[in-house]
Amino acid sequence: MLLIKGSAVINGSSVSTDQFVLFNNEGEQINIEATEDATILVLSGEPIDEPIAQYGPFLMNTWQEIEQAIQDVNTGKFGVLED
Repeated sequence: MLLIKGSAVINGSSVSTDQFVLFNNEGEQINIEATEDATILVLSGEPIDEPIAQYGPFLMNTWQEIEQAIQDVNTGKFGVLED
């Protein structure tokens, strides 16, 4: 969860603007109370239990896959944006 604007109390802890909150993968409830006007981004997903390699906008499982993705972009395999 990312608190984009304002402040809130998340599961009993105070959170302010630009703070990121990572929840443990346990329990069934999250308590959020805005203590002032707030904008909150909540994301969720299942753990993938795979290795992760990241570089710039690329997210793959291995560094070799990152290198291949960079090469693919540089050779135009993802297409070209028109001006």
